[in-house]
Amino acid sequence: MSKFGAQNMVSQLKKVLMKRPQNFMSKVDLQKWNYTSPLNQEILNQNYNEFYRIIKNSGAEIVDLKLTNENEELCDSIFTHDPSLVLNDGAIILNMGKNLRKKETEEHTNFYNEEKIPIIGKVINNGTVEGGDCLWINDKTLIVGESYRTNKDGINQLNNILNFHNVKLIPIKLPQYNSGDSCFHLMSLISMLDYDLAIGCLSLLPENVINILKNQNIELMEIPEDEYFNSNTLSVNILALSPRNIVAMKGYPKTIELLNKSGCIINLFSGNELCIKAEGGATCLTRPIWRE
Repeated sequence: MSKFGAQNMVSQLKKVLMKRPQNFMSKVDLQKWNYTSPLNQEILNQNYNEFYRIIKNSGAEIVDLKLTNENEELCDSIFTHDPSLVLNDGAIILNMGKNLRKKETEEHTNFYNEEKIPIIGKVINNGTVEGGDCLWINDKTLIVGESYRTNKDGINQLNNILNFHNVKLIPIKLPQYNSGDSCFHLMSLISMLDYDLAIGCLSLLPENVINILKNQNIELMEIPEDEYFNSNTLSVNILALSPRNIVAMKGYPKTIELLNKSGCIINLFSGNELCIKAEGGATCLTRPIWRE
């Protein structure tokens, strides 16, 4: 029987779903995909391979997502975090707010069926939820941001599913940032680094989130905001492989110094091509299937 369940964001990552960049990603319409500038396929692949090696060297089992049609233009499928969630009882298929990503949920459904992981719910119809708007602060509490990509209908549907599995959903309204075409998720504001430690952008983070963390005795470190905005929010997008053992992007020395002082082991990768231009960080590139 497959081992699965990832109801937190910091315990040891044992199994993860990832997707290599499509080999024509650098040739697609930039405006259509909202890329900030032209992509270099070679550098894109180098960035991904560097990140991939960090995950592999951590000891986590990597499962590569295989698309039904690898020639179909699903460039954002590299961001496997968004189309689904994995609870201890099974997977939840979400519903993408970005129309170009709708088909990805079918690919995740196929994956869970192949893995024999039960699908315990789906967000459907006009409801939208993307995984980047979902933040586990402990194994029974999920904060979900209402954003350009995640709406009230979707949050209500997800809440109904989670109620059956003894998980509390706390909805929060995200601030508007850039345009609706940009990818601005809850995880564009905050990342969990340990059970009792998070890092976030304090000037944009809703006050109710700050209060929730305080009530849960979770320390919130303030990310250096010059680096945060220079990175288009992605310096805060940090993946925990285990408590305070993290993966972050190179190029943000103040942030790295802050993480060092907090006792973190830091694994760095180059993300200028893969992450900055395509609007997704280390967490976005992974869908944890099993955290132990």
